[in-house]
Amino acid sequence: MSLIQSLSRGAFALRADVTGTPAAWDDYWYSPIGFSSAAGVRVNPDSAKRVATLLACVNIIGRNAGMTPCKVMTEAPDGSKRLVTGHPLYDVLYSRPNPQQTAFEFKQMMQGHLELRGNAYAEIIPGPRGAVDQLVPLHPDRVHVERIKPSGKLRYRYDDPLTDKTRYMVQEEVFHLRNYSDDGMVGQSTVAMACDTLGIALAQQDYVARYAKNDARPPIVFEGGKFRTKSAEDEFLDSWQRGHTGEHRGKSGVLPPGITAKVLGVTPADQQLLDSRKFSRIEICSLFPVPPHMIGETEKTATYASVEQFNIFFAVQCILSRFVLWEQAIQRDLITSPRYFAKFFMGALLRGDTASRYAAYHQAIGDGWMSQDEVRALEDMNPMPNGWGRYYWRPANWIRIDQNAAPSALPEKTSETDDYDPGETETGEGDIGADGQANDTSVRMHLKALATSAADRCVRKEVAALRKMVERDASGYQIEEFYDEQLRFASSVLALTVDRQTALRQQYYGRAEEIASHLAVGDKGAALDYIDRLAAKEPLRLAGVVTGETR
Repeated sequence: MSLIQSLSRGAFALRADVTGTPAAWDDYWYSPIGFSSAAGVRVNPDSAKRVATLLACVNIIGRNAGMTPCKVMTEAPDGSKRLVTGHPLYDVLYSRPNPQQTAFEFKQMMQGHLELRGNAYAEIIPGPRGAVDQLVPLHPDRVHVERIKPSGKLRYRYDDPLTDKTRYMVQEEVFHLRNYSDDGMVGQSTVAMACDTLGIALAQQDYVARYAKNDARPPIVFEGGKFRTKSAEDEFLDSWQRGHTGEHRGKSGVLPPGITAKVLGVTPADQQLLDSRKFSRIEICSLFPVPPHMIGETEKTATYASVEQFNIFFAVQCILSRFVLWEQAIQRDLITSPRYFAKFFMGALLRGDTASRYAAYHQAIGDGWMSQDEVRALEDMNPMPNGWGRYYWRPANWIRIDQNAAPSALPEKTSETDDYDPGETETGEGDIGADGQANDTSVRMHLKALATSAADRCVRKEVAALRKMVERDASGYQIEEFYDEQLRFASSVLALTVDRQTALRQQYYGRAEEIASHLAVGDKGAALDYIDRLAAKEPLRLAGVVTGETR
Protein backbone atom coordinates (compact mmCIF):
# COMPACT_ATOMS: atom_id res chain seq x y z
CA MET A 1 0.00 0.00 0.00
CA SER A 2 1.41 3.39 -0.98
CA LEU A 3 1.94 6.24 1.47
CA ILE A 4 -0.84 8.30 -0.12
CA GLN A 5 -3.31 5.44 0.18
CA SER A 6 -2.36 4.92 3.84
CA LEU A 7 -2.84 8.59 4.67
CA SER A 8 -6.13 8.72 2.77
CA ARG A 9 -7.52 5.68 4.48
CA GLY A 10 -6.38 6.93 7.89
CA ALA A 11 -8.06 10.28 7.31
CA PHE A 12 -11.32 8.65 6.24
CA ALA A 13 -11.19 6.30 9.22
CA LEU A 14 -10.66 9.23 11.60
CA ARG A 15 -13.62 11.06 10.13
CA ALA A 16 -15.72 7.93 10.54
CA ASP A 17 -14.72 7.64 14.19
CA VAL A 18 -15.52 11.28 14.93
CA THR A 19 -18.95 11.29 13.31
CA GLY A 20 -19.88 7.89 14.68
CA THR A 21 -20.60 6.51 11.17
CA PRO A 22 -18.55 3.42 10.17
CA ALA A 23 -16.21 3.81 7.22
CA ALA A 24 -17.18 2.37 3.85
CA TRP A 25 -14.74 -0.52 4.21
CA ASP A 26 -15.76 -1.34 7.78
CA ASP A 27 -17.08 -4.85 8.48
CA TYR A 28 -20.16 -3.17 10.00
CA TRP A 29 -21.76 -2.93 6.55
CA TYR A 30 -21.34 -6.67 5.95
CA SER A 31 -22.62 -7.84 9.33
CA PRO A 32 -26.21 -8.35 10.52
CA ILE A 33 -27.65 -5.22 12.12
CA GLY A 34 -27.83 -5.32 15.91
CA PHE A 35 -25.68 -5.71 18.99
CA SER A 36 -23.15 -8.52 19.22
CA SER A 37 -23.74 -10.70 22.29
CA ALA A 38 -21.33 -13.00 24.09
CA ALA A 39 -23.40 -15.97 22.89
CA GLY A 40 -22.49 -15.14 19.28
CA VAL A 41 -26.05 -14.07 18.39
CA ARG A 42 -26.65 -10.51 17.19
CA VAL A 43 -29.52 -8.86 19.05
CA ASN A 44 -31.68 -5.94 17.91
CA PRO A 45 -35.15 -4.73 18.95
CA ASP A 46 -36.86 -6.75 16.23
CA SER A 47 -34.98 -10.02 16.77
CA ALA A 48 -35.41 -9.64 20.55
CA LYS A 49 -39.17 -9.89 20.06
CA ARG A 50 -38.60 -13.53 19.09
CA VAL A 51 -38.00 -14.17 22.80
CA ALA A 52 -41.47 -14.92 24.14
CA THR A 53 -40.66 -13.63 27.63
CA LEU A 54 -39.53 -10.23 26.39
CA LEU A 55 -42.52 -9.96 24.06
CA ALA A 56 -44.87 -10.82 26.93
CA CYS A 57 -43.28 -8.21 29.23
CA VAL A 58 -43.49 -5.48 26.60
CA ASN A 59 -47.12 -6.40 25.80
CA ILE A 60 -48.15 -6.39 29.47
CA ILE A 61 -46.56 -3.00 30.14
CA GLY A 62 -47.91 -1.54 26.89
CA ARG A 63 -51.47 -2.76 27.48
CA ASN A 64 -51.51 -1.39 31.04
CA ALA A 65 -50.21 1.96 29.81
CA GLY A 66 -52.82 1.99 27.06
CA MET A 67 -55.82 1.16 29.22
CA THR A 68 -54.99 3.57 32.08
CA PRO A 69 -56.73 6.92 31.44
CA CYS A 70 -54.61 10.06 31.37
CA LYS A 71 -56.46 13.29 32.20
CA VAL A 72 -55.63 16.97 32.69
CA MET A 73 -56.13 18.30 36.22
CA THR A 74 -55.58 21.47 38.22
CA GLU A 75 -55.11 22.25 41.90
CA ALA A 76 -57.62 24.61 43.51
CA PRO A 77 -56.55 27.21 46.09
CA ASP A 78 -57.88 25.01 48.89
CA GLY A 79 -55.54 22.18 47.84
CA SER A 80 -58.17 20.01 46.18
CA LYS A 81 -57.55 18.57 42.72
CA ARG A 82 -60.15 18.47 39.97
CA LEU A 83 -60.49 17.56 36.31
CA VAL A 84 -60.27 20.24 33.62
CA THR A 85 -62.36 18.70 30.85
CA GLY A 86 -62.40 21.98 28.94
CA HIS A 87 -58.61 22.10 28.55
CA PRO A 88 -57.55 21.77 24.88
CA LEU A 89 -55.14 18.94 25.74
CA TYR A 90 -57.77 16.87 27.59
CA ASP A 91 -59.24 15.22 24.47
CA VAL A 92 -55.77 14.67 22.97
CA LEU A 93 -54.57 12.64 25.96
CA TYR A 94 -57.83 10.99 26.97
CA SER A 95 -59.50 9.98 23.72
CA ARG A 96 -57.97 10.87 20.33
CA PRO A 97 -54.31 11.92 19.97
CA ASN A 98 -54.47 11.86 16.16
CA PRO A 99 -57.00 10.93 13.46
CA GLN A 100 -55.58 7.42 12.96
CA GLN A 101 -55.15 6.20 16.54
CA THR A 102 -57.14 5.92 19.72
CA ALA A 103 -55.53 6.89 23.01
CA PHE A 104 -55.02 3.18 23.83
CA GLU A 105 -53.21 2.49 20.55
CA PHE A 106 -51.07 5.62 20.83
CA LYS A 107 -49.92 4.96 24.40
CA GLN A 108 -49.32 1.26 23.74
CA MET A 109 -47.20 2.07 20.67
CA MET A 110 -45.19 4.77 22.43
CA GLN A 111 -44.57 2.51 25.44
CA GLY A 112 -43.42 -0.31 23.15
CA HIS A 113 -40.92 2.02 21.45
CA LEU A 114 -39.68 3.12 24.87
CA GLU A 115 -39.19 -0.44 26.16
CA LEU A 116 -37.47 -1.83 23.06
CA ARG A 117 -35.54 1.18 21.78
CA GLY A 118 -35.17 3.42 24.82
CA ASN A 119 -36.92 6.39 23.18
CA ALA A 120 -40.40 7.29 21.98
CA TYR A 121 -41.11 10.31 19.80
CA ALA A 122 -44.29 12.05 18.65
CA GLU A 123 -44.52 15.15 16.49
CA ILE A 124 -46.60 17.98 17.97
CA ILE A 125 -49.00 19.40 15.38
CA PRO A 126 -51.11 22.50 16.17
CA GLY A 127 -54.69 22.82 14.97
CA PRO A 128 -58.27 23.59 15.97
CA ARG A 129 -57.83 22.15 19.45
CA GLY A 130 -54.93 24.47 20.23
CA ALA A 131 -51.14 24.38 20.16
CA VAL A 132 -51.27 20.59 20.62
CA ASP A 133 -53.99 19.36 18.29
CA GLN A 134 -52.31 16.08 17.26
CA LEU A 135 -49.53 13.81 18.51
CA VAL A 136 -48.20 11.75 15.60
CA PRO A 137 -45.72 8.97 16.55
CA LEU A 138 -42.30 8.89 14.86
CA HIS A 139 -40.39 5.63 14.53
CA PRO A 140 -37.29 5.89 16.78
CA ASP A 141 -35.06 4.24 14.15
CA ARG A 142 -35.72 7.21 11.85
CA VAL A 143 -34.98 9.91 14.44
CA HIS A 144 -31.55 11.30 15.26
CA VAL A 145 -31.16 13.75 18.16
CA GLU A 146 -28.63 16.58 18.02
CA ARG A 147 -27.69 19.30 20.49
CA ILE A 148 -27.51 22.82 19.12
CA LYS A 149 -24.57 24.94 20.23
CA PRO A 150 -24.34 27.24 22.12
CA SER A 151 -28.01 27.23 23.25
CA GLY A 152 -27.90 23.57 24.26
CA LYS A 153 -31.41 22.93 22.93
CA LEU A 154 -32.23 19.73 21.09
CA ARG A 155 -32.91 19.34 17.40
CA TYR A 156 -34.52 16.25 15.87
CA ARG A 157 -33.57 14.98 12.42
CA TYR A 158 -36.27 12.74 10.98
CA ASP A 159 -36.12 10.63 7.81
CA ASP A 160 -39.74 10.95 6.69
CA PRO A 161 -40.91 7.74 4.92
CA LEU A 162 -43.89 9.57 3.35
CA THR A 163 -41.77 12.12 1.48
CA ASP A 164 -38.42 10.28 1.42
CA LYS A 165 -36.87 13.51 2.68
CA THR A 166 -35.10 14.54 5.86
CA ARG A 167 -36.94 16.99 8.10
CA TYR A 168 -35.62 18.94 11.07
CA MET A 169 -37.74 19.74 14.12
CA VAL A 170 -36.88 21.86 17.14
CA GLN A 171 -37.34 20.76 20.73
CA GLU A 172 -40.74 22.47 21.03
CA GLU A 173 -42.14 20.42 18.13
CA VAL A 174 -41.46 16.94 19.55
CA PHE A 175 -42.92 15.02 22.49
CA HIS A 176 -40.03 12.85 23.71
CA LEU A 177 -40.05 9.97 26.20
CA ARG A 178 -36.60 8.71 27.09
CA ASN A 179 -35.36 5.76 29.12
CA TYR A 180 -32.26 5.87 31.33
CA SER A 181 -29.83 8.28 29.66
CA ASP A 182 -26.12 9.05 30.00
CA ASP A 183 -26.14 12.30 28.04
CA GLY A 184 -29.63 13.69 28.68
CA MET A 185 -30.45 13.66 24.96
CA VAL A 186 -31.43 10.07 24.16
CA GLY A 187 -32.42 7.13 26.31
CA GLN A 188 -30.65 3.80 26.29
CA SER A 189 -32.35 0.71 24.98
CA THR A 190 -32.99 -2.13 27.40
CA VAL A 191 -32.28 -4.50 24.51
CA ALA A 192 -28.85 -2.94 23.98
CA MET A 193 -27.93 -2.87 27.67
CA ALA A 194 -29.03 -6.50 28.19
CA CYS A 195 -27.91 -7.89 24.82
CA ASP A 196 -25.91 -10.73 26.45
CA THR A 197 -28.91 -11.91 28.47
CA LEU A 198 -31.15 -11.77 25.41
CA GLY A 199 -28.44 -13.34 23.23
CA ILE A 200 -28.28 -16.37 25.53
CA ALA A 201 -32.07 -16.67 25.44
CA LEU A 202 -32.06 -16.51 21.63
CA ALA A 203 -29.26 -19.08 21.40
CA GLN A 204 -31.13 -21.46 23.70
CA GLN A 205 -34.30 -20.95 21.69
CA ASP A 206 -32.52 -21.66 18.39
CA TYR A 207 -30.93 -24.79 19.85
CA VAL A 208 -34.30 -26.11 20.99
CA ALA A 209 -35.77 -25.31 17.57
CA ARG A 210 -33.07 -27.29 15.79
CA TYR A 211 -33.52 -30.17 18.24
CA ALA A 212 -37.29 -30.20 17.61
CA LYS A 213 -36.74 -29.96 13.86
CA ASN A 214 -34.94 -33.30 14.11
CA ASP A 215 -38.04 -34.84 15.77
CA ALA A 216 -36.32 -34.32 19.14
CA ARG A 217 -34.26 -37.44 18.49
CA PRO A 218 -30.65 -37.82 19.64
CA PRO A 219 -28.06 -38.11 16.84
CA ILE A 220 -27.03 -41.50 15.39
CA VAL A 221 -23.39 -42.63 14.99
CA PHE A 222 -22.36 -45.49 12.65
CA GLU A 223 -19.60 -47.86 13.71
CA GLY A 224 -17.60 -50.47 11.86
CA GLY A 225 -17.85 -48.95 8.43
CA LYS A 226 -14.89 -49.66 6.17
CA PHE A 227 -15.21 -47.47 3.13
CA ARG A 228 -12.54 -47.54 0.51
CA THR A 229 -12.87 -43.89 -0.36
CA LYS A 230 -14.18 -40.72 1.23
CA SER A 231 -16.74 -40.31 -1.54
CA ALA A 232 -18.20 -43.76 -0.73
CA GLU A 233 -18.62 -42.73 2.92
CA ASP A 234 -20.27 -39.45 1.95
CA GLU A 235 -22.57 -41.26 -0.48
CA PHE A 236 -23.72 -43.62 2.30
CA LEU A 237 -24.43 -40.79 4.73
CA ASP A 238 -26.33 -38.79 2.09
CA SER A 239 -28.41 -41.83 1.22
CA TRP A 240 -29.25 -42.39 4.88
CA GLN A 241 -30.24 -38.76 5.34
CA ARG A 242 -32.51 -38.80 2.27
CA GLY A 243 -34.22 -41.99 3.38
CA HIS A 244 -34.83 -41.03 7.02
CA THR A 245 -35.55 -37.29 7.07
CA GLY A 246 -38.40 -35.13 5.89
CA GLU A 247 -41.38 -37.18 4.69
CA HIS A 248 -39.35 -40.36 5.23
CA ARG A 249 -38.96 -39.85 8.97
CA GLY A 250 -39.54 -42.99 11.03
CA LYS A 251 -38.99 -45.41 8.15
CA SER A 252 -36.85 -48.52 8.60
CA GLY A 253 -33.49 -48.87 6.94
CA VAL A 254 -30.91 -51.54 6.02
CA LEU A 255 -27.26 -51.14 6.96
CA PRO A 256 -24.41 -52.62 4.88
CA PRO A 257 -22.54 -55.59 6.36
CA GLY A 258 -20.19 -54.66 9.19
CA ILE A 259 -21.89 -51.35 10.06
CA THR A 260 -23.83 -50.87 13.28
CA ALA A 261 -25.89 -47.84 14.36
CA LYS A 262 -25.50 -46.36 17.83
CA VAL A 263 -27.89 -43.77 19.27
CA LEU A 264 -26.21 -41.16 21.49
CA GLY A 265 -27.96 -40.51 24.77
CA VAL A 266 -29.11 -37.10 25.97
CA THR A 267 -26.22 -35.32 27.64
CA PRO A 268 -26.52 -33.77 31.09
CA ALA A 269 -26.21 -30.34 29.42
CA ASP A 270 -29.29 -31.14 27.31
CA GLN A 271 -31.18 -32.27 30.38
CA GLN A 272 -30.43 -28.94 32.15
CA LEU A 273 -31.55 -26.88 29.15
CA LEU A 274 -35.08 -26.47 30.49
CA ASP A 275 -33.75 -25.19 33.82
CA SER A 276 -31.45 -22.74 32.08
CA ARG A 277 -34.31 -21.45 29.91
CA LYS A 278 -36.42 -20.95 33.04
CA PHE A 279 -33.58 -18.94 34.57
CA SER A 280 -33.41 -16.82 31.40
CA ARG A 281 -37.14 -16.09 31.61
CA ILE A 282 -36.87 -14.94 35.23
CA GLU A 283 -33.79 -12.87 34.40
CA ILE A 284 -35.59 -11.11 31.54
CA CYS A 285 -38.58 -10.41 33.80
CA SER A 286 -36.22 -8.74 36.26
CA LEU A 287 -35.08 -6.29 33.58
CA PHE A 288 -38.47 -4.56 33.36
CA PRO A 289 -39.48 -5.62 36.20
CA VAL A 290 -42.53 -7.83 35.69
CA PRO A 291 -43.57 -10.53 38.19
CA PRO A 292 -42.85 -13.91 36.53
CA HIS A 293 -46.36 -15.25 37.14
CA MET A 294 -47.74 -12.53 34.81
CA ILE A 295 -45.94 -14.09 31.83
CA GLY A 296 -46.91 -17.65 32.77
CA GLU A 297 -43.77 -18.57 34.73
CA THR A 298 -45.14 -20.26 37.86
CA GLU A 299 -43.10 -20.08 41.03
CA LYS A 300 -43.53 -21.62 44.44
CA THR A 301 -43.81 -18.13 45.93
CA ALA A 302 -46.70 -17.15 43.61
CA THR A 303 -49.76 -18.69 45.23
CA TYR A 304 -53.40 -17.65 45.03
CA ALA A 305 -53.00 -15.94 48.39
CA SER A 306 -50.05 -13.83 47.21
CA VAL A 307 -51.15 -12.95 43.67
CA GLU A 308 -52.82 -9.74 44.90
CA GLN A 309 -49.56 -8.59 46.50
CA PHE A 310 -47.65 -9.43 43.32
CA ASN A 311 -50.13 -7.36 41.30
CA ILE A 312 -49.62 -4.43 43.68
CA PHE A 313 -45.86 -4.92 43.32
CA PHE A 314 -46.26 -4.77 39.53
CA ALA A 315 -48.32 -1.56 39.72
CA VAL A 316 -45.96 0.19 42.13
CA GLN A 317 -42.53 -1.03 41.04
CA CYS A 318 -43.11 -1.40 37.30
CA ILE A 319 -46.01 0.75 36.07
CA LEU A 320 -45.90 3.72 38.46
CA SER A 321 -42.38 4.82 37.46
CA ARG A 322 -43.35 4.74 33.79
CA PHE A 323 -46.47 6.83 34.43
CA VAL A 324 -44.39 9.39 36.34
CA LEU A 325 -42.09 9.54 33.31
CA TRP A 326 -45.13 10.18 31.05
CA GLU A 327 -46.62 12.81 33.38
CA GLN A 328 -43.41 14.80 33.70
CA ALA A 329 -42.69 14.61 29.96
CA ILE A 330 -46.23 15.88 29.25
CA GLN A 331 -45.64 18.73 31.71
CA ARG A 332 -42.35 19.60 29.97
CA ASP A 333 -43.36 19.27 26.31
CA LEU A 334 -47.13 19.78 26.07
CA ILE A 335 -48.46 21.92 28.95
CA THR A 336 -47.37 25.54 29.09
CA SER A 337 -49.19 26.68 32.24
CA PRO A 338 -47.91 25.52 35.66
CA ARG A 339 -51.53 25.52 36.89
CA TYR A 340 -52.32 22.32 35.00
CA PHE A 341 -50.81 18.86 35.08
CA ALA A 342 -51.45 15.41 33.61
CA LYS A 343 -52.39 12.46 35.82
CA PHE A 344 -52.71 8.73 35.13
CA PHE A 345 -55.53 7.17 37.17
CA MET A 346 -54.17 3.88 38.52
CA GLY A 347 -57.16 2.93 40.65
CA ALA A 348 -58.05 -0.07 38.48
CA LEU A 349 -54.48 -1.46 38.76
CA LEU A 350 -54.43 -1.25 42.56
CA ARG A 351 -57.79 -2.86 43.21
CA GLY A 352 -57.83 -5.85 45.52
CA ASP A 353 -60.45 -8.57 45.69
CA THR A 354 -64.10 -7.62 46.28
CA ALA A 355 -64.16 -8.44 50.01
CA SER A 356 -60.96 -6.48 50.71
CA ARG A 357 -62.13 -3.44 48.72
CA TYR A 358 -65.52 -3.29 50.44
CA ALA A 359 -63.94 -3.64 53.88
CA ALA A 360 -61.55 -0.80 53.11
CA TYR A 361 -64.40 1.37 51.78
CA HIS A 362 -66.46 0.73 54.92
CA GLN A 363 -63.57 1.81 57.11
CA ALA A 364 -62.87 4.91 54.98
CA ILE A 365 -66.50 6.06 55.15
CA GLY A 366 -66.74 5.26 58.85
CA ASP A 367 -63.57 7.23 59.64
CA GLY A 368 -64.90 10.22 57.72
CA TRP A 369 -62.16 10.67 55.09
CA MET A 370 -64.15 9.37 52.11
CA SER A 371 -67.72 10.02 51.04
CA GLN A 372 -70.09 7.46 49.55
CA ASP A 373 -69.97 9.21 46.16
CA GLU A 374 -66.16 9.02 46.13
CA VAL A 375 -66.36 5.29 46.80
CA ARG A 376 -68.98 4.83 44.08
CA ALA A 377 -66.75 6.71 41.62
CA LEU A 378 -63.92 4.22 42.28
CA GLU A 379 -66.33 1.41 41.41
CA ASP A 380 -67.47 3.17 38.19
CA MET A 381 -70.91 3.90 39.66
CA ASN A 382 -72.99 7.07 39.43
CA PRO A 383 -73.36 9.39 42.46
CA MET A 384 -76.28 8.83 44.81
CA PRO A 385 -79.47 10.78 43.95
CA ASN A 386 -80.20 14.20 45.45
CA GLY A 387 -76.60 14.62 46.55
CA TRP A 388 -76.99 12.25 49.52
CA GLY A 389 -73.67 10.57 48.87
CA ARG A 390 -71.48 13.67 48.97
CA TYR A 391 -71.52 14.04 52.78
CA TYR A 392 -68.88 12.85 55.23
CA TRP A 393 -69.85 11.11 58.46
CA ARG A 394 -68.71 11.03 62.05
CA PRO A 395 -67.33 7.63 63.11
CA ALA A 396 -69.01 7.75 66.56
CA ASN A 397 -72.70 8.21 65.85
CA TRP A 398 -72.81 8.29 62.03
CA ILE A 399 -74.19 11.81 61.53
CA ARG A 400 -72.91 14.30 59.03
CA ILE A 401 -69.72 16.11 59.99
CA ASP A 402 -71.25 19.51 59.18
CA GLN A 403 -74.22 18.95 61.50
CA ASN A 404 -74.40 20.19 65.10
CA ALA A 405 -73.95 17.87 68.02
CA ALA A 406 -76.83 15.61 68.96
CA PRO A 407 -79.25 16.97 71.61
CA SER A 408 -77.85 14.54 74.14
CA ALA A 409 -74.53 16.32 73.83
CA LEU A 410 -75.96 19.66 75.03
CA PRO A 411 -75.20 20.55 78.67
CA GLU A 412 -77.77 19.42 81.21
CA LYS A 413 -79.39 21.81 83.68
CA THR A 414 -77.39 21.82 86.87
CA SER A 415 -76.94 24.29 89.65
CA GLU A 416 -74.31 26.03 87.57
CA THR A 417 -76.46 26.08 84.41
CA ASP A 418 -79.93 26.71 85.78
CA ASP A 419 -80.26 29.82 83.60
CA TYR A 420 -79.31 27.94 80.41
CA ASP A 421 -82.05 27.80 77.77
CA PRO A 422 -81.34 26.39 74.28
CA GLY A 423 -83.96 28.71 72.80
CA GLU A 424 -82.29 31.91 74.04
CA THR A 425 -79.95 34.00 71.93
CA GLU A 426 -76.80 35.67 73.22
CA THR A 427 -78.68 38.96 73.78
CA GLY A 428 -81.89 37.41 75.06
CA GLU A 429 -83.87 40.21 73.48
CA GLY A 430 -85.94 40.71 70.35
CA ASP A 431 -86.10 37.12 69.13
CA ILE A 432 -88.43 35.53 71.70
CA GLY A 433 -92.06 36.64 71.94
CA ALA A 434 -94.29 36.80 75.01
CA ASP A 435 -95.53 33.29 74.39
CA GLY A 436 -91.97 31.96 74.29
CA GLN A 437 -92.01 31.44 70.49
CA ALA A 438 -89.50 32.95 68.07
CA ASN A 439 -90.52 36.17 66.32
CA ASP A 440 -90.60 35.02 62.67
CA THR A 441 -90.57 38.55 61.24
CA SER A 442 -87.45 39.49 63.19
CA VAL A 443 -85.68 36.29 62.16
CA ARG A 444 -86.50 36.83 58.51
CA MET A 445 -85.24 40.41 58.64
CA HIS A 446 -81.93 39.33 60.17
CA LEU A 447 -81.60 36.48 57.66
CA LYS A 448 -82.31 38.73 54.70
CA ALA A 449 -79.77 41.30 55.83
CA LEU A 450 -77.10 38.64 56.24
CA ALA A 451 -77.99 37.03 52.90
CA THR A 452 -77.83 40.38 51.06
CA SER A 453 -74.40 41.15 52.49
CA ALA A 454 -73.05 37.71 51.58
CA ALA A 455 -74.61 37.80 48.09
CA ASP A 456 -73.11 41.24 47.43
CA ARG A 457 -69.70 39.87 48.36
CA CYS A 458 -70.08 36.97 45.92
CA VAL A 459 -71.27 39.19 43.06
CA ARG A 460 -68.46 41.73 43.56
CA LYS A 461 -65.90 38.93 43.30
CA GLU A 462 -67.63 37.54 40.20
CA VAL A 463 -67.87 40.90 38.40
CA ALA A 464 -64.24 41.85 39.11
CA ALA A 465 -62.94 38.55 37.78
CA LEU A 466 -65.14 38.66 34.67
CA ARG A 467 -63.97 42.16 33.72
CA LYS A 468 -60.34 41.05 33.91
CA MET A 469 -61.05 38.00 31.73
CA VAL A 470 -62.82 40.16 29.14
CA GLU A 471 -59.84 42.51 28.97
CA ARG A 472 -57.41 39.66 28.28
CA ASP A 473 -59.73 37.86 25.80
CA ALA A 474 -60.21 34.73 27.90
CA SER A 475 -61.39 31.58 26.14
CA GLY A 476 -64.68 29.84 26.77
CA TYR A 477 -63.15 27.03 28.81
CA GLN A 478 -61.33 29.57 31.03
CA ILE A 479 -64.63 31.30 31.78
CA GLU A 480 -66.30 27.97 32.55
CA GLU A 481 -63.37 27.05 34.76
CA PHE A 482 -63.79 30.31 36.69
CA TYR A 483 -67.52 29.67 37.20
CA ASP A 484 -66.79 26.18 38.57
CA GLU A 485 -64.60 27.82 41.20
CA GLN A 486 -67.15 30.61 41.73
CA LEU A 487 -69.88 28.04 42.40
CA ARG A 488 -67.81 26.44 45.15
CA PHE A 489 -67.09 29.87 46.64
CA ALA A 490 -70.74 31.00 46.57
CA SER A 491 -71.98 27.68 47.96
CA SER A 492 -69.57 27.98 50.88
CA VAL A 493 -70.35 31.64 51.63
CA LEU A 494 -74.12 31.33 51.23
CA ALA A 495 -74.48 27.78 52.66
CA LEU A 496 -76.65 26.74 49.72
CA THR A 497 -78.59 23.49 49.71
CA VAL A 498 -78.05 20.91 46.95
CA ASP A 499 -81.15 22.03 45.03
CA ARG A 500 -80.12 25.69 45.14
CA GLN A 501 -76.56 24.81 44.08
CA THR A 502 -77.98 23.01 41.05
CA ALA A 503 -80.10 26.01 40.11
CA LEU A 504 -77.15 28.39 40.54
CA ARG A 505 -74.90 26.11 38.49
CA GLN A 506 -77.30 26.29 35.54
CA GLN A 507 -77.39 30.09 35.78
CA TYR A 508 -73.59 30.29 35.93
CA TYR A 509 -73.23 28.11 32.83
CA GLY A 510 -75.69 30.33 31.00
CA ARG A 511 -73.65 33.41 31.89
CA ALA A 512 -70.43 31.72 30.75
CA GLU A 513 -71.99 30.95 27.36
CA GLU A 514 -73.32 34.51 27.03
CA ILE A 515 -69.96 36.16 27.74
CA ALA A 516 -68.03 33.62 25.62
CA SER A 517 -70.34 34.25 22.65
CA HIS A 518 -69.65 38.02 22.82
CA LEU A 519 -65.89 37.46 23.05
CA ALA A 520 -65.95 34.94 20.19
CA VAL A 521 -67.06 37.71 17.79
CA GLY A 522 -64.76 40.29 19.40
CA ASP A 523 -67.57 42.37 20.96
CA LYS A 524 -66.04 43.31 24.32
CA GLY A 525 -68.50 46.18 24.75
CA ALA A 526 -71.50 43.85 24.77
CA ALA A 527 -69.74 41.55 27.23
CA LEU A 528 -69.00 44.45 29.60
CA ASP A 529 -72.60 45.72 29.35
CA TYR A 530 -73.84 42.25 30.31
CA ILE A 531 -71.47 42.24 33.31
CA ASP A 532 -72.69 45.69 34.40
CA ARG A 533 -76.28 44.44 34.37
CA LEU A 534 -75.21 41.52 36.55
CA ALA A 535 -73.57 43.88 39.02
CA ALA A 536 -76.79 45.91 39.33
CA LYS A 537 -79.39 43.14 39.62
CA GLU A 538 -77.64 39.98 40.81
CA PRO A 539 -77.07 40.77 44.55
CA LEU A 540 -80.79 41.09 45.36
CA ARG A 541 -81.72 38.09 43.22
CA LEU A 542 -78.98 35.93 44.79
CA ALA A 543 -80.08 36.99 48.28
CA GLY A 544 -83.61 35.90 47.37
CA VAL A 545 -82.25 32.48 46.38
CA VAL A 546 -80.68 32.13 49.84
CA THR A 547 -83.84 33.09 51.70
CA GLY A 548 -86.05 31.01 49.42
CA GLU A 549 -87.94 34.00 47.99
CA THR A 550 -86.69 33.32 44.44
CA ARG A 551 -85.07 30.47 42.59
